[in-house]
Amino acid sequence: MKISQLYFKILAAFVVVQVLAVLAIVLLVRIGKIQPPPTRHAEERTDELREILREELAGRRQLGPALERRLDDVLGIYVRAFEGYAWVTDDHGRTVAKSFPGNPPLSGTEEIKFSRDTPAGGKLYLLERGPNAEEKNMYGVTLVPFHGAVLTVHVLHQWGKHREEVWFFKGLLLMGTLSALMLIPISRRISRPINQLTDSAEHLARGDFSPRVDTNRQDEVGRLARTFNHMAENLEKMIRGGRELTANLSHELRSPLARIRISQQIIRDRLDSGRTDGVAKHVAKMEAEIDHMDGLIDKILRLSKFDLQDPGPREDAIDLNDFIEEAVQRQQPLMERKAMTVRRVASSLPAYRCRAEDIRMVLDNVLANAVKYGPENGEITVESLAGEEALTVAVSNPYPPLTAQELEALFTPFKRLGYDDVEGNGLGLAFARRIVEDHGGTMSASSTNGTFRMTLLLPLD
Repeated sequence: MKISQLYFKILAAFVVVQVLAVLAIVLLVRIGKIQPPPTRHAEERTDELREILREELAGRRQLGPALERRLDDVLGIYVRAFEGYAWVTDDHGRTVAKSFPGNPPLSGTEEIKFSRDTPAGGKLYLLERGPNAEEKNMYGVTLVPFHGAVLTVHVLHQWGKHREEVWFFKGLLLMGTLSALMLIPISRRISRPINQLTDSAEHLARGDFSPRVDTNRQDEVGRLARTFNHMAENLEKMIRGGRELTANLSHELRSPLARIRISQQIIRDRLDSGRTDGVAKHVAKMEAEIDHMDGLIDKILRLSKFDLQDPGPREDAIDLNDFIEEAVQRQQPLMERKAMTVRRVASSLPAYRCRAEDIRMVLDNVLANAVKYGPENGEITVESLAGEEALTVAVSNPYPPLTAQELEALFTPFKRLGYDDVEGNGLGLAFARRIVEDHGGTMSASSTNGTFRMTLLLPLD
């Protein structure tokens, strides 16, 4: 089983956290905020023995052989629980009771590592004993009043020889081991979608935009996966659109080039035969075709700039109704040739902040589309309405019903209604929608009851 690098990073972070926690505990012990277990146990045992002796001495007038033997038994029973030593001395330092045979185990040469007072008025010491100071002991001292005299209680036991502490550290070791093992499936659960993202990214680098990653997770990794899928879908659409644009552009350029070539051949044939009649007409056709291609390339370049650079800030404050009226006037010659009329439905509009030249181009494209595809003697309706958050511009003209797919295709570059019999290149509406979307708005088309309607929604920023 291969362990991922992510696992080792998580494990390292876990170990660092554990080490910092232990260091924090050690620091708190050193400054006295908390007591280590051996110190706490020594204090508790000394205090407990003091209370036991108080009860044994209650009602007694003086120490005697019988009472001292009784205290010996009490001390012996008590120290069995922790394998230590306990003894009691009087004001003169005489040992009056003890839990062991012989003299007290302290010689007075022990090294004191630290000492501190207890809340009950006693004293705790950490001692190092033995020839090489290899044995550590906790030594607790406390006082018991007895009829005007004071008895001193002594408790001595080894440091770190407590089962509960041993079990605690064993449990800590076991918990750390289990945590390390449990991190394996956790790290795999985290690394699996990341590995999928890596594989999908490698596919993208090779030009394959089809792979997607699982998005069922609701955490940060799931959010990253959804963002990645969205990016892959957009890239796929952009690449597909670029390929379609190239194919359509080739078709659009091939037709005028073919017509130019035909005109060129006719001119050459006539010049070879010494004739000049009709040459000017064919030259004019070639110039018109060249102008058409030049305009087409200019539109494509301007459309591409929306993907390659920021169009710039919207610094112009315009009266949209005035812009609509100007756009209608620019379409007036073509409308007169087709005997078309315009009906205006306009309300008072607030100033609209935009890029004025871009909005002028949008209105020209939308109105030109209505005039171009509207029937002769038809009526075009142009509405401009103000809402609380946006301005609405709608242009309607008679046209046969269109399907939802056909309506959406209108905004695809080089897609046109009446492709064979209507002049144009299919870039105008695509360009207009990109401009509207860049202004934070929407541009949509609808077809109901023989009426085609183009709607612009322009938010008021």
